[in-house]
Amino acid sequence: MPLKPTALRVLNFVKPHRRGLVAAVGAYVLAACTEPLIPKLLKVALDEGFAKEAPFPLWWVPVVLIGLFLLRGVFSFLGQYLLHWTIGRTVYDLRRALLDALLRADAKVYTQMSGGAAVTKVVGDPQQSIHLLGTACITVLRDGLPAVAMLGYLLYINWKLTLLTLVTLPVMSWVLKKVNRRVRQTGSRAYDAQIHLSGVVDDIARAWKLVRSFNAAPFERERFAQAAAAVRSNALKQTAANALAQPLSQMVASVGISVIVSMALFQGRATGATPGEFVEFVGGLLLLMSRARHLAEVAQPITNGLIVARGCMDLLDTPAEADPGRQVLERARGDLALENLQLTYPGAAAPALNGLSLTVRAGETVALVGPSGAGKSTVIHLLQGFAEPQGGRFTLDGVDAATLTRASLRTQFAVVSQDIVLFDDSVLANVAYAQAPDVARAEAALKDAALWDFVQTLPQGLHTRIGNNGSTLSGGQRQRLAIARALYRDAPIWIFDEATSALDTESERAVQDALARQQGHKTLILIAHRLSTVRHADCIHVLQAGRVVESGTHAELLAQGGAYAALVSLGDEG
Repeated sequence: MPLKPTALRVLNFVKPHRRGLVAAVGAYVLAACTEPLIPKLLKVALDEGFAKEAPFPLWWVPVVLIGLFLLRGVFSFLGQYLLHWTIGRTVYDLRRALLDALLRADAKVYTQMSGGAAVTKVVGDPQQSIHLLGTACITVLRDGLPAVAMLGYLLYINWKLTLLTLVTLPVMSWVLKKVNRRVRQTGSRAYDAQIHLSGVVDDIARAWKLVRSFNAAPFERERFAQAAAAVRSNALKQTAANALAQPLSQMVASVGISVIVSMALFQGRATGATPGEFVEFVGGLLLLMSRARHLAEVAQPITNGLIVARGCMDLLDTPAEADPGRQVLERARGDLALENLQLTYPGAAAPALNGLSLTVRAGETVALVGPSGAGKSTVIHLLQGFAEPQGGRFTLDGVDAATLTRASLRTQFAVVSQDIVLFDDSVLANVAYAQAPDVARAEAALKDAALWDFVQTLPQGLHTRIGNNGSTLSGGQRQRLAIARALYRDAPIWIFDEATSALDTESERAVQDALARQQGHKTLILIAHRLSTVRHADCIHVLQAGRVVESGTHAELLAQGGAYAALVSLGDEG
């Protein structure tokens, strides 16, 4: 796959900071201008410095040399500093663009990309790719510009021999082209292997309890070893391909230099050139070849950097979540109407929703119950815009949800699911997630979630960090903290999807009391297996095979002796 389009896209991230790049190039140009002075000084020293009556005092020699290298050092420092300033800004912009792409990506992306791969693409890859390209850029400026200056000087003092020097360049270019093709192939395989290894580690870290409960440590060690071995093997092949460039280019250069030096000696004898003139040309030639050798190695970091950058661009090209709606609803009353909804997941044998219809009035508490696969979770996904129905529609306060923006739609819901997600931050930050933190409001939410007494025992109270995904908390505490977050959001519609499944009886009762206080003020949608959770709902909808088969209060449904009564008798109220 060609890397030129990737290079052009990387340049788009550099453009906003081009002033730093231009200043860096200017500094390196000034440093390069001092390069031809070195062979010139050698000529003067040899031809005139050994004379009894030299045209300059000897103390000039160290002063000029030290001044020359001091000047070069200052300009080189400025060039490198300004270039790294540009690199840092570019990495920052690229990381932000990648995170934006991840945040707006279609839901399918999250089913195909592991957390480890996402971290690598957003955090590691921009740094690695821009660093490799920046290093190559430094090499081009640090060695390329002096090489051009020296080439011009050599053409000035002896254009015939200098042109002969250029004969080696096509040969060197052909050799490096072959090596670079191999680098590109091995680099792509090494990058893919690295992403796979990140995914394996992410699996182990995320599922450590499952790994231990299955005594699967030996299995995971072997799986990791295989992935790590693939990374090692591909990295070694990539290193071997990179390492070929230097000896091959040196061999070509050595042949060229040996021929040119011999011809310079022959020419000098024929024309009577002075030793200073010979040293001036040969010294300049060796400096030119030294710079050219570094330039010969620059193709490898450019290729490797663009391979990694291509992975970044793949994420940037990830299709965004569709958001066809244009209408904004500031705050809904909470009236919901689901009308003949049809939804079948790709590859599924049966529809998840098959003509489902139900109505929820503002301030009403409803429960959705039924066996696994009945469509309860699909309803929740659809309400939040994470799934699109193939037929039917649902309205919010009489407004077709399809006409609302995704952000406007989701603002109306506060959701607590059985899949709890917490952040490695303080208790307060988790409760007030993405909102302005208010200590009094957070305290009230934690009290309603029956967690305030526990928070008061923490070393720093509300400001205590809870670890990665709440790793310092028990299962029940994590769930209550998620409930407090939903309470804090104060959305008009609350969805509790098995939200009390990990709570003890006392904590569950406290949460139910909190929910009871909201009845009539909030629209509550409950999905639960425990009878105690749905008993007091205003209406219970029983789902089977993607449709509503019964609706009514707890007492009404028991009296009917239908599907709900059967669930109750089996001890499975959900």
